[in-house]
Amino acid sequence: MMSGELQRVKELLAALDDDTSQSLNLAYAEDLLLTELLSRLARRRKTADILHQVQYHLNNLDQDEFVVTRGC
Repeated sequence: MMSGELQRVKELLAALDDDTSQSLNLAYAEDLLLTELLSRLARRRKTADILHQVQYHLNNLDQDEFVVTRGC
């Protein structure tokens, strides 16, 4: 079962994929999305923590599914 946050993120990404606008450059939109996300993360996390998280995900791209847990 997906968390509400994960479900919402997947919906937003699906909407981006489903955009039939000829003026949308999907590769550029993905670059912008990554840049905006990193900027948001940097507001509340240290650069080293962001780098560690990104490196973890890059090292595990071949896994079936990423597991994201909430801090308790």
